Amino acid sequence: MINSKQRSKLRSFAHHIKPSIYIGKSGLTDGVYSSISESLDSQELIKVKFNENKDLKKKLISDSELKLSASVVGSIGNTVIIYKPNEDLVQRKYKI
Repeated sequence: MINSKQRSKLRSFAHHIKPSIYIGKSGLTDGVYSSISESLDSQELIKVKFNENKDLKKKLISDSELKLSASVVGSIGNTVIIYKPNEDLVQRKYKI
C-alpha cells in the first residue's frame, strides 16, 4: 500500500503520460483487465481513459486491488491512474 506522499509523487510522474488503455462501449471485459495487467507489468504506471461507460470507473477502482494487485494513484475526470511496482527492485522505474 502506498501513502499520500508517494501517491502525490506518482501523480506528478503520471502528468506527462498519455493514456495507454481506452475503455469504450464494450466496458470492462476480461480482455481489458489482461491488457491493463500487461501494461502495468511493462510500464508500472499507466493511465486508463473512459470514452464511454464512465460509470464503470468506480468498478475499475474497486477491482484494481483485487484483480490487478495494483494501487489507484488518482482519478481525474474520466481518467484513472494505476500503479503496480515491479517485483524486481533493480528494474523499477519509479523509486518512491
